[in-house]
Amino acid sequence: MTIEDNKRLVRRYFEDAPFNPAACDEIFAPRFQFHTIMHASVTSQTVESDPESEKAAFESQKRIMGGWNLTIEDMIAEGDRVMVRWSSRGTHQGELAGLPPTYRPVTNSGINIFRVADGKIAEVWDIMDRMWVWQQLGVLPELKEAIAQAREAMLSQSGSQPE
Repeated sequence: MTIEDNKRLVRRYFEDAPFNPAACDEIFAPRFQFHTIMHASVTSQTVESDPESEKAAFESQKRIMGGWNLTIEDMIAEGDRVMVRWSSRGTHQGELAGLPPTYRPVTNSGINIFRVADGKIAEVWDIMDRMWVWQQLGVLPELKEAIAQAREAMLSQSGSQPE
């Protein structure tokens, strides 16, 4: 496959597969690896996946985030790798990791790197700011607020007054 073929394949991941489950059978290898950074204490997690798992993941995402859509912001390819900087938008309308719907709008962005082999996606590296999602849902404080709270706590422990 050419670099342009690889880019077309990866474009289908963002534009076709989330809304056309049959596309997953066409674009993913029967078994592939999905690497993701889950939280700060884990550098990355690798899971073996398959087209059926991806179909289920896309359906779950659409259930949780109403009106969910993905936008490719940038795409760069070389050899068997394609890198995409993407953004997504939706409204939190389904349970997310135990959090009931907040009906808040959520935007997110990330970078995925795909490895293509034999005309199929064989490996995906997923990097996204999950903390930003939790902040938008009101679960975590904004960074500025968290820093102010930490500073207050440090000052109260040391008995010092703010400058």
